[in-house]
Amino acid sequence: MSEQDRRQYFRIDQRVSLELKVISEAEIDIHPNPTQFDVSPNFLLLSELQEMDAESSHLLRKIAEKDNNIASFLKVMHKKMERVAQAIASSEMTIGNAAIQEVNLSEGGVQFRHNEAFEEGCFLSIKLIFPESCLGLLIYAQCIRSERMGDGSYLTGAEFIKMPESCRMILARQIFESQARQRKKQAEQATEED
Repeated sequence: MSEQDRRQYFRIDQRVSLELKVISEAEIDIHPNPTQFDVSPNFLLLSELQEMDAESSHLLRKIAEKDNNIASFLKVMHKKMERVAQAIASSEMTIGNAAIQEVNLSEGGVQFRHNEAFEEGCFLSIKLIFPESCLGLLIYAQCIRSERMGDGSYLTGAEFIKMPESCRMILARQIFESQARQRKKQAEQATEED
């Protein structure tokens, strides 16, 4: 992906839990979805529900055109299921060995600090958890840079590869919601200053 292509994505600074494993390209070919992390069956529950939500949203709009009461009822049921799933996921969601850190994130990749250098071009399996929403994603990436910083850490940039459309949609939603929270916070601060 060219630098210009990468710049087309919206980027946000986001606090996440990030775990990484260097893998071979052959592992990616064998396993289309990352399998390098031990995760509970509920780890991807909210992600799968969001994927189903995206798939059914156009149906809900069509139902709303015909009967607004049924559409309203289905929206309430969806919120109810989402809350139950979030409670289940949050009770089992463990951050594990990964510390929560701020990363720069887009649909195309992630930039983060790490205490070790990665070889440019190496392949990574990434476990990404959004603590606020209890969403977890497993994604493959390729290191595009790893620069030593003054504090001894390495600023690493990784481009997501072979990412399923469902993961891309979840990332896009997380980015959109994060931007909305930032705008709301800025608006509230501006109101307080007036």
